[in-house]
Amino acid sequence: MSLARVTRWCGLILWLPAVATAVAQVLPTAAPPAAAQQLAPGDLIRISVLQAPELATETRLDAQGAIVMPEAGRVPLAGKTAAQAAQALAARLGANYLLHPQVQVRIEGFASEPVAVLGAVARPGVYSARRYADLAAVLAAAGWSAPAAGQILVTRAANGPTRAVDGEALARGGAGGALPLHAGDVVRVVPAATVYVAGDVARPGAYPLPASGLTLLRALALAGGVARFADARRARIVRPEPDGAPPRAIPVNAGAVLRGTAPDPALAPFDLVYVPPSAAKATAVRALEAVVTTISGVIIFR
Repeated sequence: MSLARVTRWCGLILWLPAVATAVAQVLPTAAPPAAAQQLAPGDLIRISVLQAPELATETRLDAQGAIVMPEAGRVPLAGKTAAQAAQALAARLGANYLLHPQVQVRIEGFASEPVAVLGAVARPGVYSARRYADLAAVLAAAGWSAPAAGQILVTRAANGPTRAVDGEALARGGAGGALPLHAGDVVRVVPAATVYVAGDVARPGAYPLPASGLTLLRALALAGGVARFADARRARIVRPEPDGAPPRAIPVNAGAVLRGTAPDPALAPFDLVYVPPSAAKATAVRALEAVVTTISGVIIFR
């Protein structure tokens, strides 16, 4: 194999960790702390006032995001952090009831804003849109990773519109990760199509077919290349046919593709690339090794 081919293979293989690194950069693994999150209708808070312990109360924001205290009246708190809510209450109490009040607000519980995550993730289930406010955060929490980079469908609550996000683009840091989520949304991760590499290769198995496509050369690179005794000239691509028809075998000279003397065919979803072993090559090489071993033994003996 030429040096240029080896270099190209190494480049393709080294590209894979870069995808995982991009995913780690795009998808945060932790939600912001409760103190940094903004209050919303339905949240439960505990209020305490240093100068007036009798004013301590636990209450929930109403549908408009406000609370009512007899000493402070109706105070809108939605959109504020806990610290900002404490300042707003202190200002109202200072104007009507106390001199320089010191108020503390603690978030006891967020209103439930469920988002369902389904499909090709490690941990499918129901997550809170309050804790994971955008698509990137909830995918990280659900264990989505680059090998599952297919299509991501976000359906809005109550049978609303569905938006499709390209998983491969998201893994590379593209648009879509900042898509905000709301209560009742459903996120479905559709896995990427798969191709299979079998026969006399270093790592036979199933490999994701990215949206950008995959060629025979790249599939063989992902599989570690052809093995020592492979008959790359007699490789074939086995392609499934629709409606249950028998699969079609497409002969391909993988050796010529590797040398750059033949076109590099594109693979279709669920193709099987098979590289057969060469019995004649294996027999010839083993016979030569036996002769070399015998000659070496004679030389050593003398």
